[in-house]
Amino acid sequence: MEVGTVNFNLHLRPVTLAALALAAMLSGQKLMPWWPTMLATPQAQVTAAEAGIRDMLQRYSAALESLDANAVKRVQPSIPADNLAKAFKEMRELKVTIDTVRVLSRDATIARVSCRVTQTLTPKVGTKQTTAVTRVIRLRRESESWVIDGFER
Repeated sequence: MEVGTVNFNLHLRPVTLAALALAAMLSGQKLMPWWPTMLATPQAQVTAAEAGIRDMLQRYSAALESLDANAVKRVQPSIPADNLAKAFKEMRELKVTIDTVRVLSRDATIARVSCRVTQTLTPKVGTKQTTAVTRVIRLRRESESWVIDGFER
């Protein structure tokens, strides 16, 4: 489901329900007790899904900063943990900031997210390096949480 479509439908639905509520009030009918729930439910679903995605990005950032290949593998199951562990052994510190998060598309089990990833790497030998790139990340839902399925760029 495209995010733009979700926003459009969320905007249209409250307007429609508000018009129905106004018509009911003008005709003297009582509002149905579940009307406020109907109005809030789609937005709450979008907010919960996006919160889950942001939580996964935070776990990914923390896993990278911990320099623990197994922690990264829990968030990104397809990564070769042994290669990552070798790379981590060469690092003294890794700081990762993920911001400018934008959900490009999402359904119940798959999402695409654009975000800016800034990494500051301090190697055991050499000088500190900082890089910032915009990435598109493919996510998939596993059980109760999101994991990284891959990167598009």
